[in-house]
Amino acid sequence: MVYVAYKGMLFGGWLIFLLVLFIILAIAGIIWFILYVEMSQRKNWKMVTLFIVLNSMIVAFAIQLMLLQANVIF
Repeated sequence: MVYVAYKGMLFGGWLIFLLVLFIILAIAGIIWFILYVEMSQRKNWKMVTLFIVLNSMIVAFAIQLMLLQANVIF
């Protein structure tokens, strides 16, 4: 048997899966936020702030996964 070191969960197929998942979530979140701001009759500053924070976190995680895929982050 050959010993292969465990690289963690974010390598191989799981990384691609999470990358695609978070890119889809980021795009959907941005579109949802734009439509919410344009169309909603009951918007307030708390909900808008919550949407901005959640979308920013999703986009940031998607960017980190892209950098991990490109071997910029080790």
